[in-house]
Amino acid sequence: MLSDLFGTDPLANQRQWLRSEGNPVIAPDGTGWAEDFIAACSVVERDGELRLYAEGSVGGHEQVGLFTADGRDPAVWSEHDANPIVRVGTGFDAGGVFDPAVVEIADRWFLYYSATEGDAHAFAERLEQGVSEGQPTDESIGLAVSEDGVTFAKHPDAPVLQARCPFAVVHDGTVYLFHVRITAGGYRVHLATSEAAVKFETLVETVLEVGQPGTWDSLTVTTPKVFRDGERWCMSYAGDSDRLDDPRGIGLAYSDDLRSWEKVAGNPVFATGDAGSFDSASIQSPIIRRFGERYYMWYAGSDRLIRDGLHSQVGLAWIPEASDS
Repeated sequence: MLSDLFGTDPLANQRQWLRSEGNPVIAPDGTGWAEDFIAACSVVERDGELRLYAEGSVGGHEQVGLFTADGRDPAVWSEHDANPIVRVGTGFDAGGVFDPAVVEIADRWFLYYSATEGDAHAFAERLEQGVSEGQPTDESIGLAVSEDGVTFAKHPDAPVLQARCPFAVVHDGTVYLFHVRITAGGYRVHLATSEAAVKFETLVETVLEVGQPGTWDSLTVTTPKVFRDGERWCMSYAGDSDRLDDPRGIGLAYSDDLRSWEKVAGNPVFATGDAGSFDSASIQSPIIRRFGERYYMWYAGSDRLIRDGLHSQVGLAWIPEASDS
């Protein structure tokens, strides 16, 4: 398992990751719909093809796009001609659609996404300035459904939840929808479940809390991504001690039942890049998958903070399960 490769020293753990020399592997330039920034949010494998669903922004509106790659080369991506495949609407998602989380259920593709009526980052910026409190009132999770994973139609019963940043896992016929909510000025990870994939029941308890005062993730834990790692479930997430939406570290947590999670001792296992690099200011949305003898991680890295004009791009890093020599 991935956790077996890490010890208790975060710096030693971070040195194990090898960043791709081709980073960023997906850039916003020339996309048209994502000229300001782009971020990986969900990766699905089917018949040897990888599909990466991303959020992108131009002119203050975030929308969802699709990129594809051969599973033998997870560093080379092609943009789909239909982008953006999920666009802003006229109601609860008139401001932005982002954070796409895609799962296949009974030969259909379900895409859960964050939605806002206004600016996606406005509430977070006001919160950091101390002029807001509680939960945002215009954030929710929408749903779009597709027969082929490309052409999506928004579900008439959306939004399905009042929350943000969904990630979906299907296990034993149940959809586990992880999401974040704000508590005491920072995000915490929550969980809702559904048998029908549309109407969700939310757990009262937080499933991933922030760390103790003075630790690297003591303010916020966000952008959770969950995958099967051996006999257990692994959650990769971004966190920080004083930044809400510009996190600088990525951690791991493990679970046997998708409900109770334990963080690994050597977090954060990945951190922002060197000064001047594309991911020097913030990193988040870490998607980890194993192919062959390597664990690959796609993530969103930015060289500017949100207040300076977010400029995230998609990065790739990997760690070998065994020595590559």
